[in-house]
Amino acid sequence: MMRLAGFAILLLCAATHAGSSLYKWVDEAGRVHYSDTPPLQNQSGGVAELNKQGAVRKPAESDAQRKAREASSAAARMQLQRQQDTTRHDQALIQSYSTLADLKADRERQLSVLQSAYHALELRAQGLQIQQRDLQKDLDLSRKLQQQPHSATLHNLQALQHEQLDLNTLMAAKRGEVDAFRQKMRQDIQRYQQLNSR
Repeated sequence: MMRLAGFAILLLCAATHAGSSLYKWVDEAGRVHYSDTPPLQNQSGGVAELNKQGAVRKPAESDAQRKAREASSAAARMQLQRQQDTTRHDQALIQSYSTLADLKADRERQLSVLQSAYHALELRAQGLQIQQRDLQKDLDLSRKLQQQPHSATLHNLQALQHEQLDLNTLMAAKRGEVDAFRQKMRQDIQRYQQLNSR
C-alpha cells in the first residue's frame, strides 16, 4: 500500500513537471493505476482525468454512464436536426408560395401526377386479368374436351401470374406513396396557415 501511494505521488510530480494530465483507473482485479497517458484498452469502470495538482478534472465514467451520455447526446443532436429541418421547411413554404391558393394548386398538381401513375398501373392490372381469364378459358376447354393443353398456354399463364404478383407489389408501393403525399399535403397547408397567422 505504501509503495502504491509513493508511486502515485511520483506520478503526480512527474505530471506536474511535464505539464500534462494524469489518468487514474481501476482494473478488473481492483488495482488502482496512475499514468500520464490513458490506458490503451477501455476500462469498464472508466478513466478519471486529474489536473497537475491531482484534483479530478474529469471523473471516471463507467460503460453504462458512457452509453447513457452518448444516447443523450445523440437524442439532442436528433432534436436539433429536426428543429433545423423544420426551420428550413417553413422558410421554403413561405418563400415559395405567396398565397395559400398557390400552395394548394401546386400540391394538387403533384398529387394528380402520382394518381395518374397509379391509374396506369390499375389499367395494366386489368389487362393482365383479362389475358389470364382468356388463357384459363382455353385450359378449361382443353380439360372439358379431354385434350392436352398447349404448353405455350400454360407457360403464358404462369408468366402473366408472375407479372401480376410483381404488379401488385408495385401498386401497393405507389398507393402508399399517394397516401403519404396526401398526408404531407395536409400538413403543409396547415403549417402554412399557422405561419401566416402569426
